Amino acid sequence: MPIEKNKKISLEIIRFIITGIIATIIDFGVFSLVAVFIPDSFNFWKTFICTACGFLVSLVINYLLSAFWVYKNVDKSINKKSPKNIILFAVFSLIGLLLGTAIMYGFDALDNYVIHINYQDWLKFITDSEHYPFNFLQFFLAGVFFAVKTLIVLVWNYLSRKKFIFKSPEEIRKEKK
Repeated sequence: MPIEKNKKISLEIIRFIITGIIATIIDFGVFSLVAVFIPDSFNFWKTFICTACGFLVSLVINYLLSAFWVYKNVDKSINKKSPKNIILFAVFSLIGLLLGTAIMYGFDALDNYVIHINYQDWLKFITDSEHYPFNFLQFFLAGVFFAVKTLIVLVWNYLSRKKFIFKSPEEIRKEKK
């Protein structure tokens, strides 16, 4: 029995990671595209707007994939599409957004005060290639910073969703005892 449970959890984690990769690509793409159109003079708000836009689009995709594909071993008494669980999903995701935004602000401070690369503008070459040629270092740092943020938020998202929303039958039985 423990081997079967481990196999189910392993497959669930693999599906969660695939979903996370899809959501991250969408999040990063929207984040980067929005950054192209927001002037640098927005300072504080540029990071917030870019992060929030990427988050919102990826949240919808992430919820749909989580509810219908990732969490297969969910107790039948749990209505994954109930308003309560959708709200919980959104609240935990919002906490993840705040955590991710705080992490990105930390990277912004590192960029502004230490490395001075302006990593958020790595896509600016699309709209103004004469003044902003493609900069591999900007692209690399944007990817690394985004990946670190995503890994931390990914752990938060999985644990919070698994513990409070998508509970397995075994977890429900343990709670009732």
